[in-house]
Amino acid sequence: MTPSTLTTESPCKLICTLDITAGVCTGCGRTRADIAQWTSYSDAQRAFSNIEASKRMKAFGND
Repeated sequence: MTPSTLTTESPCKLICTLDITAGVCTGCGRTRADIAQWTSYSDAQRAFSNIEASKRMKAFGND
């Protein structure tokens, strides 16, 4: 599957603020690695990343 055929969208809300201690964006909940590798992730990896990001956002109280 090529990147142009991927269907899972980024959770980015364009309000990026990186929590340096946790290594997580408090705007979308993704880790630094998720953000950096997003374009090379498969659809399944993106879906998993989004699930984990959602959990992190709830932990931040930003659900």
